[in-house]
Amino acid sequence: MLKLLPFLTLRDLADIGFLTVVAYHLYIWFRRTRALRVLIGLVLLGLIYSLAKIWGLFLTTWVFQILWQVLIILLLILFQSEIRQVLERVSPLRYLRARKMIASVSLSRDIAETAFDLARSRTGALIVIARESDPSEFLNGGHKIMALPKPILIKTIFDHHTPAHDGAMVISDGRITTVGCILPLSAKENIPDRFGTRHRAALGLAERTDSICVVVSEERSEVSTVAGETITVWETPEALALELDSLLRRPAPPKFKLWPFLTGLFKNNWKVKLGSLALVSLAWLVLANPQEVNVTFSSPVRIMNVPEALTVSETSAQEVRISAVGRRHSVKALDRQDAKVTIDLTGYRQGAHLVTLSAENIDIPTGIRVERFSPQNLMVILKSAPPGETSSKAQ
Repeated sequence: MLKLLPFLTLRDLADIGFLTVVAYHLYIWFRRTRALRVLIGLVLLGLIYSLAKIWGLFLTTWVFQILWQVLIILLLILFQSEIRQVLERVSPLRYLRARKMIASVSLSRDIAETAFDLARSRTGALIVIARESDPSEFLNGGHKIMALPKPILIKTIFDHHTPAHDGAMVISDGRITTVGCILPLSAKENIPDRFGTRHRAALGLAERTDSICVVVSEERSEVSTVAGETITVWETPEALALELDSLLRRPAPPKFKLWPFLTGLFKNNWKVKLGSLALVSLAWLVLANPQEVNVTFSSPVRIMNVPEALTVSETSAQEVRISAVGRRHSVKALDRQDAKVTIDLTGYRQGAHLVTLSAENIDIPTGIRVERFSPQNLMVILKSAPPGETSSKAQ
């Protein structure tokens, strides 16, 4: 594999760079989730399969080929939500149909004060505030309504005597759109024991969307928010209102500065980026080593062993166009002068001769094989050498 390093082209570097960016973002999106654990397992299986194929382990390679066919179908079924999430994040259409951000200071203050009022009365609540991504596809059950998120209405919805108090309430575009819905639970294993089902449900939705979840714990009379993978506990409604306002207000785009951008590109999460680069480079080297590539070039015709008293008057072609295939490092190291096309005229007489070329006429370095060549027939005309001129053995 080390033989490949001197022969890296700009195309190869672009290939490695692009996949490094993909691997890095996949890790950032799915770290500490079951999707990342499955992805690591797949990488390990792929490495075992590659080694088995290189070493010629027939039975192991055959079993893995059958396993891959079944595994791909299972992955599409089990991780359809994660696959949809990745496709939505890379789709440029998400910026064209971006949802309107909520920038109302009064809404943030009302939600914060209402959440602390519910906590003081030991009333549990789960409020989802949608931002750009639509959380509706991850919601189960619930009742569709359209109402302003007034404090009295929110308290009524989460009252113990109402049928929708155990579910989540969704606020989208400044309106309550759904009540009593069930959220997907997070599969993380490192969630502290003091956080219950509401927090796990809030994490499950925050992992899949950019929604902000406000959770009120009835056991501890505690108010917390869940954004992304972070759970934050708040002491006062004023601090919570400021945080909600900053999260829900669309920030002004920062001015682009080249030097901070370049330094951040290499410094931020540099260990993860370096690991992604090393993993992709190793995979590229393992896969590129047995890969065969095509090369086409022209080689001059050399005529050997011209009979005595004869000379070559004319040939129909001076060069032969050769199309060869071989492993990447062999093709990259090929010197066009190393390939020779020779015609042996031993025993030929004066006149025109149609010489049919074959692979035996082409001398090419080991590790490269000739696929085709043109022309396949050469017309060679021999005539008597002028007096006083002797024919050469090679022309």
